[in-house]
Amino acid sequence: MRLQDIFKTPTMAKLLDLLLTNPTIYYGQGDLKRRLNVDKATMRHAVARLQRLGLVAVDVNPVGVRLKAIRFNDETDQGKALLAFHKRLSRVRNTAC
Repeated sequence: MRLQDIFKTPTMAKLLDLLLTNPTIYYGQGDLKRRLNVDKATMRHAVARLQRLGLVAVDVNPVGVRLKAIRFNDETDQGKALLAFHKRLSRVRNTAC
């Protein structure tokens, strides 16, 4: 996997930054859309691409309601590696300031 695959668009980069900062929190697609100030199609595309890369988990409400719960996927090898990289980078960034 290449960095350009992960950070293909500004929306994907912003989405990953938010999800990596809060990897255990589930977000609704509408909430993410508002937080990142992007339209529905842009958000849907970013989530779908990151899901295909194994970096985002999307859970559909088991009751049958068509709501999606989106979170960072720390269960894949890619997700574990990116989360570890993000944590190390955060420590470096905090000590450099």
